[in-house]
Amino acid sequence: MRVFPYKSITQFDKVVAMSSLNITHIPNFYSQEECNEMFTKLSKCPFKQPIKVWGKSYRPLRKSCSYGDMDIEYEYSGHCELPLPLPTILCWKIKSDVEKKTGFEYNFVLLNFYESGHAKIGAHKDDEPSLNQSVDIATLSFGACLDMIFSKKGCKSVRQSLEAGSLFLMHDQKEWTRAIPLSFV
Repeated sequence: MRVFPYKSITQFDKVVAMSSLNITHIPNFYSQEECNEMFTKLSKCPFKQPIKVWGKSYRPLRKSCSYGDMDIEYEYSGHCELPLPLPTILCWKIKSDVEKKTGFEYNFVLLNFYESGHAKIGAHKDDEPSLNQSVDIATLSFGACLDMIFSKKGCKSVRQSLEAGSLFLMHDQKEWTRAIPLSFV
């Protein structure tokens, strides 16, 4: 689940910083019990396939849906995500928890559901003009542990595990790309 920015309220207290990446990793933001409950509830969201990217329709192995303010349109790769209103107390709780931790106010959530290790997302930046670049993008992980690979031109790639319950705060989207590779065994 990725939470996108609206505007900055205050700074936040960094827990574990990965200095070269300008990313904060907060393990155990949610307990395993909370993750299991949230995963069960979130997996019932109206995920959709196929999607249209750069005019071509395709069926990615990951499914997505979005929630947020109704006047928001999030565009990436020629695809436009139109949000549904935040549906449940659970979504409001997650939003509130992340806002308390980061000090930022968020108005859009993109949920990605990776049903198997065959699902992935290629290297990308969340640097679309519609996003407020001064606000961190928050990534939460529920369910199975996945790896995320961070890359920057001229630097060695860094692989970081996204454990269930962890929160990643990405402070700068201009230089680093990230990807979730195939992870089937």
